[in-house]
Amino acid sequence: MRKQALELGKNKPIASMGLHALLGSRLKSVLVVVHPEDPLEWLPEHLRGAAPLAKPVYIEACADASQGMSRSIRHGVQKLMSHEKGLDAIVVTLADQPFITSAMVDELIAYWLAQPELDFVAAALQDAKGGKVVWMPPVVMSSSMFEALLKLEGDAGARKLFTDPNYKGYGLLAVDEKVMLDVDTPDDFETAKKHFLGFFTEC
Repeated sequence: MRKQALELGKNKPIASMGLHALLGSRLKSVLVVVHPEDPLEWLPEHLRGAAPLAKPVYIEACADASQGMSRSIRHGVQKLMSHEKGLDAIVVTLADQPFITSAMVDELIAYWLAQPELDFVAAALQDAKGGKVVWMPPVVMSSSMFEALLKLEGDAGARKLFTDPNYKGYGLLAVDEKVMLDVDTPDDFETAKKHFLGFFTEC
């Protein structure tokens, strides 16, 4: 089973929770990049049928997704540009961030709209160990970065562009660090389940 389908609670797959946040945000459309072999059992039922939706939702399989996160990002940008003409920005999120919220996404978008000189606005988290602020998805990325996104390689994703001197960005500090949890390991999954069930405790 792919981690996107792992459930934090009954009928609460990891990926569907993040997708729900995007659907409730001010985004005009949502594009989901999936592995070709993903059975999509985590996808909410109302997205599988022919019923009209409040906003367009595109499900796109990336044939070379196994070659790294960069391939999925490149595929997603290409497809979104073909579906939606005249894009001025996109929001990149991860399927394994179940606790992001619509309000968080909207805040990032609002900040970018108010600061048009910025190429990107990312969520930020302060490292508890060193006090360093780390920028991460969700992130609004202006059309000025599309060319660079289409040239990404490897599994680092878009984060490598955050330190590129050619782009000007800003990090909005997350009020609750638990919202930024991404499920990469079995321990992360157990932590996420505890948080979802209301038993999360600080280490």
